[in-house]
Amino acid sequence: MSNDRKLDEVITKLNQLTEEFNKYKNTIDDIIVMNTTLVQEIANQINTKIDIFCNMENTNGTIKSNNTKKTKSLSKTSFFKDKLKNNLNEFIGVLYTEDEIKELYNNPDVKSKKTEASKKTKIIDLLYNHITKKDENKHTKLKELFEEYKKNMDTVYDSDEETKTSN
Repeated sequence: MSNDRKLDEVITKLNQLTEEFNKYKNTIDDIIVMNTTLVQEIANQINTKIDIFCNMENTNGTIKSNNTKKTKSLSKTSFFKDKLKNNLNEFIGVLYTEDEIKELYNNPDVKSKKTEASKKTKIIDLLYNHITKKDENKHTKLKELFEEYKKNMDTVYDSDEETKTSN
């Protein structure tokens, strides 16, 4: 009988260990589920914030473009500088040459600027001054381009007003 008794004790102990193991396994499973849920929640919050940030940038762009349309037109200086900030090569062969731009990059006032954006701004200022103060033919051409721009803006503005009144 002693062997049966020992066998019963071993079986009881084994059952206890199995029960404890299952509890431990369930606890680990719960921790894994909780961690997975937390990671997913954090990822969702990050994605939400990224979406908000992206929409803020898009909204700012939309607001700027709407304000531009509502304004009758830019001044001649603003028109020129705005066009060149978007594309420095836009008036090559019309108001200046590629060589003139390359020369301006070597100008001491341009070289003294630290960032590429400030260098570009300085080049645009120098180009504008050269066109308006030193070359009458180019200044006349700039006036023509500006007048064409104003006509187009008036057309856009008028059609926007018509759309608003017809709705």
